[in-house]
Amino acid sequence: MNLKSVVSISVMVWMSIFGGVSAAQAASGDDAMTQERLEATLTPLLSGIMKADHIPGTAVVVTKDNRIVFSKGYGYADMEKQIPVNPAQTVMRIGSLTKSITAAAAMQLQEQGKLSMDKNINTYLTSFKVPLYKNHPITLHQLLTHTAGLDEAIYHLAAQSPDKVIPAGSFLRQYLDKQPPVREPGTEYAYSNAGVGLASFLIEQVTGGTLETYMKHSLFDPLQMPSASLLHQENDRNMAKSYQYQKGKYQEIPYSYLNLPGAGALSVIPDEWAHYMMALLNEGGYREQHILKRTSINEMQARQFTEHPDVEGVGYGLFRNRLKSGLLSLSHTGDIDGYSAKMELIPKYRLGIFVVSNAVSSGKPLRDQVTDAIVRLLPEEQKQAAPIVSTPSPDLEQYVRTYTIGLGPQHGWGKWFRWLGGRNFEVQSTGKSLLVNGVFPEGTGSEQTKTYIPAGTGLFRDKDSGDFIWFHRQHGPWKLTFIQGVTIKEEPPFVQQPSTLLAVYAGVGLLWIFITIIALARSLLRLMLRKRPHGPGHVGCIAAVFSVFLIGQFLYGNSQVMTFGYPAWYAWGFSSLPFLASAAAIALAVRTASLHRSNPAQHRLVMYGRYLLALMSFGYTFFLFYWNMLSIHFS
Repeated sequence: MNLKSVVSISVMVWMSIFGGVSAAQAASGDDAMTQERLEATLTPLLSGIMKADHIPGTAVVVTKDNRIVFSKGYGYADMEKQIPVNPAQTVMRIGSLTKSITAAAAMQLQEQGKLSMDKNINTYLTSFKVPLYKNHPITLHQLLTHTAGLDEAIYHLAAQSPDKVIPAGSFLRQYLDKQPPVREPGTEYAYSNAGVGLASFLIEQVTGGTLETYMKHSLFDPLQMPSASLLHQENDRNMAKSYQYQKGKYQEIPYSYLNLPGAGALSVIPDEWAHYMMALLNEGGYREQHILKRTSINEMQARQFTEHPDVEGVGYGLFRNRLKSGLLSLSHTGDIDGYSAKMELIPKYRLGIFVVSNAVSSGKPLRDQVTDAIVRLLPEEQKQAAPIVSTPSPDLEQYVRTYTIGLGPQHGWGKWFRWLGGRNFEVQSTGKSLLVNGVFPEGTGSEQTKTYIPAGTGLFRDKDSGDFIWFHRQHGPWKLTFIQGVTIKEEPPFVQQPSTLLAVYAGVGLLWIFITIIALARSLLRLMLRKRPHGPGHVGCIAAVFSVFLIGQFLYGNSQVMTFGYPAWYAWGFSSLPFLASAAAIALAVRTASLHRSNPAQHRLVMYGRYLLALMSFGYTFFLFYWNMLSIHFS
């Protein structure tokens, strides 16, 4: 037997062994995702969740290779008309899942040489320029990985009617003018609607058309997604309505219109979204069309940024994770106006899962429970998962401290949310693991205690969910990062703690209200006793102005109105009331000084009390000014 024959036989044996294993695995994957098995798994699960959490309607679509293997609607798209959810007909909003297809559009333009991931984005902007943070330019790569260092955008992100929508370019110009970047690009992950919104505007800048036009021509049409649109479809007869369950009944949630459509405005029929999933899982191809080259698909799915080298990080428009079996999972979620959606892809099996509902669930989201149930059907996931092995950590005590989360912008309206919604996380050591107690960003909304075991340098893994946290420090206080989430810092000094700032805001505010009540009661009493009418005076006027402002600011200024932008009467009129109170305080101080000069024998306690109240007025106005609650902002 010659060498050629030996090699040929060896190759045949190798292929029969290893090729057979691969084929068996593929067959197992096919067997796991049959219509019957998925039906038996999902129907009882969804029935229980939807009833318990009062979710009117849900659609689930599962793809395998280049076909849809499961598509079913549950419940109602319209409760009033009793229209059922039909995944082949019902149009659903998918929120931030839009970011994934925006990333795909950017990849197309990179293939065409019109965009580069690594160039300064100001190269492409003609109508305005993005301010630099300490001379560090921002790149498209950083926008798509949420590492551009942009300030959090929460003000005027949406409009209540189509005629009030601001073009993306105009919105971004105003936003960046008032809220410049806040950290060095490329150094920290912070989920950013403004970042992906800016990336989508780059698409408009280099193509010369609207984002909707580009996506329709280059993505929606090739993928046979005729229902897909970034434009407003509130009146589309196939559009599902979204709901919240309150006081024993379903209440329809008003439709909002995004000023950054590329970050979350897409509406689509679930079965059509499946075409996009299949393209991502089949090297950019769907049927006879290719929206991207294989290299671009690989680039989207690759690890483009990670907070820690031992975790998966993010790609472009996709979040990377490992299932308990070690399988790579790519996913993205979306929430808007009560709609809740999730896409999860398992590249090894070319498996795609899409779940969308027209209401949100309490506790663990329905979408996560559905995707978890489906991936558990895979052969690897049915095996007993290896226990999470603890990596020795030299000193757990170094991480034991209090960390404070304060989400909100550093500039512009809403700056005060950094302390109004601030809360603490307490970290304790058991010697072998860390106990973290707090209200977790992606948790149930209530306080929880979770156990984390060492998984690397400063890296810890939740023993139940497998989620990671990372403790780190560089020339400053300790930081705690929830991987693919938020980064929070060690508890600040007492005067900067959210609880202290909230106490100043509420405590002094209640004092103003108390003084107002006393002044009004005093005037009313004099009137009832038929004594000479006596107005509330300077003190009463100052207190009344502050009281009116604080009640309005708390009830109206902190409401959802902020998302749509304050009307002029509030932004420039009502929010100027504390300045009026300060003017009254100046008048009070001048009048008190004048009376003291003309009558030195005046009761000193009264005089000092008025001076103190005037000083408190100035101080409180500055407090409100510093936290951007007034018509003129500190930052």
